[in-house]
Amino acid sequence: MRRGNGGRRAASWWAVDSGPVLDPRILDVARGAVRSAAGVCLGVLAEAPEAPDSMAKLGREPVTVADYGSQAVILEAVGGAFPDHEVVAEECAELLLAEGEAAERVVRLTARALGREVGLEDLVAWIDHRGGDDEPTWAIDPIDGTKGFLRREQFAIAVGLVVGGEPVAGVLGCPHFPIDGRDPQRGTGVLYWGVVGEGAFAEPLHGGPVRRVSVSSRSDAGGVRVLGSVESSHGDPALVRAVIAEAGLGGGMVRIDSQVKYGAVADGVAEVYLRPRNRPEYRERIWDHAAGAAIVTAAGGRVTDLDGAALDFSTGSRLEANRGVVATNGAVHDLVLEALRTVESA
Repeated sequence: MRRGNGGRRAASWWAVDSGPVLDPRILDVARGAVRSAAGVCLGVLAEAPEAPDSMAKLGREPVTVADYGSQAVILEAVGGAFPDHEVVAEECAELLLAEGEAAERVVRLTARALGREVGLEDLVAWIDHRGGDDEPTWAIDPIDGTKGFLRREQFAIAVGLVVGGEPVAGVLGCPHFPIDGRDPQRGTGVLYWGVVGEGAFAEPLHGGPVRRVSVSSRSDAGGVRVLGSVESSHGDPALVRAVIAEAGLGGGMVRIDSQVKYGAVADGVAEVYLRPRNRPEYRERIWDHAAGAAIVTAAGGRVTDLDGAALDFSTGSRLEANRGVVATNGAVHDLVLEALRTVESA
């Protein structure tokens, strides 16, 4: 991960006088790649047994196949279009090569998603593609929310773009989230995307009309809705509950897997996503937050760490300078931070 932009202005990204300007091809590539990756993930689930007990007997194989296949199709697109952009991604091919039959399934599902013949050597090259050192940096999580994926609940395919240590754009594919959180009858499968300074948008994952999304304007604590992580190790639910009580947030709390929570805040479905960790020394992986943080910010919200500091994505694969994450609609951000300080100092 590059530390700042070193004063360099890459022609494909930087406008001379007006600051960062996104090459429109980048979002087109990212959206298409996320759609293809979602196809791989849903293909894995379609082939897996419906019964939870039968699924459990497969162990991690379904998520292993989906993880590698998803990353392969994303980096096939990114590497082909922008070979010199830096990439920070979760998986590497070394472990896949030891998987045997699972590797064969990844090849087959990737070929189906891309609509052409694919070999194992192609797959390895795509999964391990890390590009050069040009900006932006692509921060990729091929499946965020692995346990949600295995439960056939919420998971996301996340592609974030970072420039100078800041997330500037992101795409989230959320195959099981409502197309419109205010109208669940419209079905599921939504693609969220946004560019800081240009706005955030949503569209059906499999194609359809694009709509602009924005964070909720709610500022009365009594109606504020809070999102937390399903896994206790990801969010310290006792601390989240204490903050809710201290701040008087009365709109209810829902626990959801993955960066889908960022999409929900950006779309005005909730006002707060709070992610403290139950191990004080833990630092978040950048691919778990880059896409979502950019989208919430683009939608008019605010994202910081638990101390109110901006997230610094220039410190390698982890947010070494930050402790936890708070994402809100902006209107209640200071209220949540104050409640955090009170609870943690008690």
